[in-house]
Parts: sequence; C-alpha cells; structure tokens
Amino acid sequence: MVESASKTKRLGRATRRAAREAEVTPRLSTVRYRVKPVEVVSADELDRIHCASLKILQEVGIDFRDEVALAQWKAAGADVRGQRVHLDGDLVESLVAMAPERFAMTGRGADTDVEIGVDTLTFCAMQGAPNIRDLDGTRRASTIADLRKINRLIQMSPGFQIGTGFACEPTDIAVPWRHLHIMHTNLVDLDLATNGLTTGTARAEDCIAMARIVYGRAFMDENAVLWGMISGNSPLVWDATMLEGLRVFALANQVVLIAPFVLGAANTPADVVATVAQLNAEALAGVAYAQLVKPGTKTIYGQYSVSVSMKSGAPMSGMPEISLLNGIVGQLARRYNIPWRTTASQASSKLFDAQSGYESATAYMAAVNARANFLLHAGGWDEAGMVHCLNKLVVDGEQNLLMAKYAQGVSFDLLDEALDAVRRVGPGGHYLGDPFTLKHFRNAFIAPEILNYEAFEQWKAAGGKDMPSRAREKAEDLLARYAPPALDSSKREELDAFVARREQEISPNLA
Repeated sequence: MVESASKTKRLGRATRRAAREAEVTPRLSTVRYRVKPVEVVSADELDRIHCASLKILQEVGIDFRDEVALAQWKAAGADVRGQRVHLDGDLVESLVAMAPERFAMTGRGADTDVEIGVDTLTFCAMQGAPNIRDLDGTRRASTIADLRKINRLIQMSPGFQIGTGFACEPTDIAVPWRHLHIMHTNLVDLDLATNGLTTGTARAEDCIAMARIVYGRAFMDENAVLWGMISGNSPLVWDATMLEGLRVFALANQVVLIAPFVLGAANTPADVVATVAQLNAEALAGVAYAQLVKPGTKTIYGQYSVSVSMKSGAPMSGMPEISLLNGIVGQLARRYNIPWRTTASQASSKLFDAQSGYESATAYMAAVNARANFLLHAGGWDEAGMVHCLNKLVVDGEQNLLMAKYAQGVSFDLLDEALDAVRRVGPGGHYLGDPFTLKHFRNAFIAPEILNYEAFEQWKAAGGKDMPSRAREKAEDLLARYAPPALDSSKREELDAFVARREQEISPNLA
C-alpha cells in the first residue's frame, strides 16, 4: 500500500513536470532595463577617460588601412598622413552624435522584432568557434551540419532574440564558399534577424543580396534584418577588409557593430583605465567613420575584452578587471547615447564544468549590471571561444531568461492586491493556497527547467543526472520538435540558385 502510494506520488510529479515542459515559453521580446547601472568611476573620472581617448586620436592617430576611407576622412577635414588619421575631437564628437540611440531589427517570423536601444537588452549566442563540443561531449572540428543544428537550437530556444550568424565555422566548406552556406542556413533554419558576414566587399554584398531574396530590397531599404561585426585590430588599426564590409552594410541600411578586440596587457596597456581609454578611442573612430559613410547608420558601440595570463598568454574569462572595464564602457556609451555591446557567458574552461559556470555567471552579471544593450556570445562559449558547446548553449539560453527578468527589475503593480493576501493569511498562516498565489505564482518567481531544485532523494530517484546530461536531454527534445520556419518555395529556390551560381563565379575549380 505504501509502495503504491509512493508510485502514485511519483507519477503525479512526472505528469506535472511533463505538463510544465509541454508549455511553450514565448520568445523574449524587447527587454527594457529597470535596474540601475553600476557606475565604476565618477563623472569627473569618466570625463578624464573621454578626453584621454580624444587625445589618443588627435596626437597618436589611428590607422585606416583603406584608400576609400582615407579619402573620405581627408574630405571631412581630418589630418591624414599616409595611413595614419589624426582626428580632431570636435569632428569625432559631431559624427558620433549622428548615431541613433535606438533602432529596430526585424525577423521574418511572428514576434521576432526586437528594439536595440540605450535602455534595452538583447541576447545573441556565440559565434566564430572552429570546434564544437557535441551533445555527447565529443570535441571536434565543426561542420555545416553542426551550424544548422545550432541554428535550430537557437530557433527553438526562447532566450535568444537574434541570430548569431557563424555560430561555428563550417570547416567542411571551402573558405571561398563558406559565407554563402553560413548565410543560407541563417535565412532558412531561422526566422530571426541575424548576422551577415562583413569580411570584405564581395562577401558582405553576397549576404545582403541573399537577405534581399528572402525579405525584399524595398523592405530592407526601410528595415534592418542583418547586423554585421566590424572588428578592429588593436592597437589603433582599422583594416580594409572590415571597412569594406562596414560600407556595404551601412549603405544597405543594416546594422554595424563596431568592435575593438582587446587582450588586456597584450594589445593594450597593462592598466584597466588606460585600456578603456585606448579601446574607446578605437570604438569612437569606428562609430564616427560609420556615420561618415552614411549619417544615421544604425551602430552598436562594441568591444571584446579579456585579460591575458602572463604565464601562458591565454585569454582569461570572468576576471574582475574585465567586469570593471565593462562598467566603465557602459558609462561611456551612455555618455554618447548609443547602444553598446559586450560579451556574456564567456568561459575559458575546457569542459562544461564548474569553472565554465563560474566564469559565465561573472560575465553575465557584470554585463547586465553595466546595462549592456547587446549581449553577444550569450550562449555556448567555452575554451576562450575555441569551442561552441551545444549543451552549454541550451543552458545559457535558459540563463538569458533569468537575466532578462533580473534586468527588468521589480514592479509595484501588484502590491495593493498582495497586501490583501497578507490580511487574509495573517500571522502563522501560509500563502500556498491563497487566491493571490494561485493567480500570480507562475509569473512571480521564474522556474528554470534545466537547473535542478529537487530534494536529493527526488533527484536520485529520477536518475541522478548531472547538468550536461539534463542539458543534452533538453537539446535532443528541442531538435526533435524543431520545424523549419515557413519560407516561400520560390524564395528558397532563388536562394539555392544564388548559392550555386556564386560558387561557380567565385571558385569554379573547387566544384
């Protein structure tokens, strides 16, 4: 009898769990901050950093290794000496002021529009890994099949609001053709606004052309559906490859993310404040150039920053200096009134383990407390970006939901109604069966699915599964339930034909 009652109880728990998991969590829409930002430095100290950045641009200068950009800067009145551009502070500030404080990005699916602004938060999974750690824990070079799998997991995970583009490098596709196949899966397997590759004019133009097949040129003339990463070479270099991509995206009315690549003490001074002054100079020059190309270009002030181990030279994630740096960068971006990007969930761990979790948690909280507006690498990042971990991707997707709730702060809308419950329950009672609890508990406290909060005995009875095992089950379930987002067959045929034609035009000898 006791065994029967226990079995019934377990079945009841399993039924309730299955019912919860069957509920479809809506995708995050625009997340608007209500928590106050951390301010690492005072207003006077922030002004010192800003002035130091302008001094760097005027006195040291910055290389624009691109003839078109040099001619544009010269026409704008900058002091151009060879490839070195010396920028007057007034010119920089006047151009940066043209960058919009907010803009929309539009996907092709229902409820996929998201606003990116100085008071919003957007989550995007990692990109650029040459390897993956598959669901069974195997680490290997990534393929186009892996990229498609990642895109499908992103499509099925409500914690991602925007596509990441090359979530991993499909190393089985020849490099000259690779961007075509990356863009193809971004447009076919996802219905979110997504990333387009910006490594040179031809690749950027291919990505714009493919997006126009799906969305229509007239629509993209008025709406941003792609964002492009424009990476700087620290210290103080913008090269032709990135600047070409910037121009293509800016002139097509798409989003450019300006991103100096900072390895603290390696390509910046071994000091947090000086590092910020340099990266801010690089970012301001990039943002200003985007506005020089096309005033009003939708621009995200960005940076990728890690400190470097003096023992091995390897980047270190989750470090306190980078958390402080993020806080200062957030203050600078708010001074310039433009949205900014940082890295979330980054980890240097070689496994999806405690180190990976600690490092990622630090990066997440530092980013949200600094009120970052675009959280890149918010899903899957391990081994300092060398690995995209699929199990971590789905766990990070759930963490994004938690971070979003934290960022939105608290509401006073239900206080009066809740006080009525206090009066009903009174001293010594409990709220579990109170009408207020039954009405609001689902939204009052978030209940993650992959994190486990059962008693030890319950956890053990359910198989005693660790985090990677639970994540794998979740990922397999998402992939099993994935259905491709609707795409008009004529557009799909035109997209396929474009890829085949461009392959022949680019490198017919590879066929």
